[in-house]
Amino acid sequence: MKTFKLTLFLFFCFVFTGLFSQTKTATILHNHYRYTFSGELTSQLKADLEKAVSQLNYVTECKVKYKPEANGGELFLFTEERTAVSESDNVGFNILELKKLILSFNITPLEFNLVKN
Repeated sequence: MKTFKLTLFLFFCFVFTGLFSQTKTATILHNHYRYTFSGELTSQLKADLEKAVSQLNYVTECKVKYKPEANGGELFLFTEERTAVSESDNVGFNILELKKLILSFNITPLEFNLVKN
C-alpha cells in the first residue's frame, strides 16, 4: 500500500510540474529598419544590393533609395522576427551581417534606425 501511495504521489508531482513549468510561446514581430549610407551605386549595384539584403535571415523585403546628387541614400528593410523564448534563442535580425554586406558593395554605412515596430 505504501508503494502504491508513493507511486501515485510521484506521478502527480511529475504531472503538476509539467503543468506549471514556464511555457512561453514566441510571437512574430514585424519590424521596419532604415540604414543610411554614402557612396556611389550604379543601377545594377543597387539591384544587386536589394537582392543580397533580401536574402538575409528574417528579411522579407528590401528597398534602396539612392540619390546620385547626394552621393548616398537609404536602405529600407522589413523583417519578421520571433521574440526570444529563452536566452539561447537566436531569433533576431543580425545587424552585423547587414553592415558587412553594405561594406562589400564599397559603400559606407552611416546610421541604422528602427522605423516602426
